[in-house]
Amino acid sequence: MLNTYRIELRRSPLLTAFPVMIAVDLAVLFGRSRYWIGVWPEASVAAQIVTLFLGPVLAGVSAWQAGRSSRAGMAESLLAAARPGWRVEAARLGATLTLGFLAYGVGCLTAAAVSFGDAGPGFLWPSYLLLGAATLVIFASVGHLAGRWWPSPGFTPVICALGCFISMLALPFKFNVLAGPPDTYVRPVPVAVRLLLALALAVLAVTAPQRTNRVERRLPRRPLPLPTRAVVIGAAVCSLAALAAAPAAGELRVERPASAATPVCERADGSAPEVCVWPEHRKYLPELTAMAQRLAQPTQPWVKAPESFYEVGLRRGELGDRGFDIAEGHTRTAAIAMADQVFTTSLGRCRPPLKERRAWQAIDNIHLWLEYQAMGQDPAVADKGLHLTGVGTAQHEAGKAVGLSPAEQRTWIAQERGHLGEKAWCAPDDWL
Repeated sequence: MLNTYRIELRRSPLLTAFPVMIAVDLAVLFGRSRYWIGVWPEASVAAQIVTLFLGPVLAGVSAWQAGRSSRAGMAESLLAAARPGWRVEAARLGATLTLGFLAYGVGCLTAAAVSFGDAGPGFLWPSYLLLGAATLVIFASVGHLAGRWWPSPGFTPVICALGCFISMLALPFKFNVLAGPPDTYVRPVPVAVRLLLALALAVLAVTAPQRTNRVERRLPRRPLPLPTRAVVIGAAVCSLAALAAAPAAGELRVERPASAATPVCERADGSAPEVCVWPEHRKYLPELTAMAQRLAQPTQPWVKAPESFYEVGLRRGELGDRGFDIAEGHTRTAAIAMADQVFTTSLGRCRPPLKERRAWQAIDNIHLWLEYQAMGQDPAVADKGLHLTGVGTAQHEAGKAVGLSPAEQRTWIAQERGHLGEKAWCAPDDWL
């Protein structure tokens, strides 16, 4: 069996295409985004996303490999062979998976290597990597089974590759995740179900009886041994059960409890608010603490910053989660949440009547002004890459205000506050 495996490995078209697979792996890893560098869960997801492309490739190659013996006229020899046919099929599927996992492993190791400098303690999250591994085995096994039954050199591999790619996008349950913020994690049950499906399909792909044509039906063939029949039936039942259980297993990602990790907290100086983040997001702390420091030094005495800012997930409560979020490496979203907390700490929750459009405009103006204060940079640069809707006027007014002198800014912000009618429309925030 080992010799067969070596022969199949040398003959595999993946061996020739291996450098191309590595290039595709790295292109997907770094071409999609780079904010994941230095964040272990995001780096794990980035390495796992590559299977969105490697999986269909393995399905197509596996279908071609599995049908090669029939196309070469070797079916008669295999039917009359003394050794069980599943050993040859296992060697073929193993050769395909070996090269596929090597390409996958290169991407995983690269993601880990470039993240070590900024990520701090920890490593790639195994749950995401196992999810990617299950995807590769599932699609390679589907391709192998299809290639054995319909050994077309072109049609079957193409259909398998396209079908697997479409299924990853269209099925009611997912084979991958596209983002891995530290406030979520992959549940073990859905991953276990997908691993069970992968194992069952791999066993079924190598033990299922060969589909024979008219010529092959006339040849004498030995019936499947009883143990092999039991394995085939068991693998088919497990595959169907795992497929049925996948939707019932629930969502892949769920909220991570705050007790799962000790937050990392820092402050820019003794008078600045404290900023606490998930330990995996420690690389953003210098920028976040500088934002908190700028918000604590307002141009108006009535503007008050809270004692601390927490990232989403660290302080969930019955009334929700008011923590700041870092969306795909963009700290501008954190500035939005921090500005909202400063606003509610200073003025409370303001709800003017709907007809008071100028009051609502003043709320948007003050919010944007606080966000620009937190970012400490030109508004056009601060808003780059962020699509804000419905606040075009506020962006214009607050953008002009941050370019004024401190005295002029105090006058502008006092005018905006005067439109709020605080006593009638603003009340302390119950969440604070």
